[in-house]
Amino acid sequence: MPFPRARTPGRPRPVALALLVALAALLVTVTGTASAESSYTRLAGEDRYATAVTISRYAYQPRYGGDQFAVTVASGTELTDALAAGLLAGSETGPLLLVPEDGVVPPVVTQELARLHPYLVNVTGGAGSVSGRVETQLTLSAPFVFRLAGRDRYETAAAAARTTGARQPTVFLAGDGAVADALGGSAAAGESGGALLLTRRESLPEPTRRWLAAHDPAKVVVLGGQGSVSDAVVRQLRGALPGVPVERWSGRDRYETAAVISRQTYPHGARTVFLASGTSYADALTGAPAAARSGAPLLLTTRECLPPATDAEISRLGATSVVVLGGKASVGEEAAHLTVC
Repeated sequence: MPFPRARTPGRPRPVALALLVALAALLVTVTGTASAESSYTRLAGEDRYATAVTISRYAYQPRYGGDQFAVTVASGTELTDALAAGLLAGSETGPLLLVPEDGVVPPVVTQELARLHPYLVNVTGGAGSVSGRVETQLTLSAPFVFRLAGRDRYETAAAAARTTGARQPTVFLAGDGAVADALGGSAAAGESGGALLLTRRESLPEPTRRWLAAHDPAKVVVLGGQGSVSDAVVRQLRGALPGVPVERWSGRDRYETAAVISRQTYPHGARTVFLASGTSYADALTGAPAAARSGAPLLLTTRECLPPATDAEISRLGATSVVVLGGKASVGEEAAHLTVC
């Protein structure tokens, strides 16, 4: 049965609120672990690095036969590289973990690498995103550490897309300044075996153009409205790829855009949805590979309440399970309980 909705005005009644408080008192929430609270599961840690580890523990459990994981890491501060890294992680059937640009790899990340025992660690981005010092520390966790990087974010995204091995894929194209629009696209690309590339708002970068020409995509999906990717880029795409369908998936805002991507990717519904902040992106980026692995869309919310577009899409999907990415500072209790704005 799909989730019942609470709506505002329509805050929980005093009696209902008291019951919820009493129920919450019976639940034990451990920081850094997946915790079931009422009708949703929250994946959160004390910071973005620990949250990424919690998501990894939730989605990637070594089985009795022994899984061979390839872990992808990206900068916890340069989040544009993490967009491409999320798709790479999904194609490698391993998690996306975050590391600092420089300094010491957080112990929680080191411990998770030890648990997964990966045969390969992919480092996404150049030394300006993940330093050589951090890369050296990662060599202690896997027999092979491979860096995927280009001269800029467009080349790095193209390098990551090449590594996924997709042939005639659906290509999702995101504006380099519109991370929010790209979040749902990253999960959708992972689900469909597609690719995610980056573009400038007004012009198609040469590394992106070269990748498209070399890989003969079946379709190109532009993510977001003209504020993210202009019609000029759409025209350049159609000129560079004659005969290839070019579609725009967008809504009036980032929440509606994520709902449109979900509707296009899961026309027949989905049992689970992943829910993340539409303004704080790190948790959503690391959750995208896990969403794809779970066959679930990634939808966005405000901290305080659920946008109507997100609510409508959860209802259409017929979802019976919600996975919330990040702590209460990112997705508050009312939003997690699907209280509509």
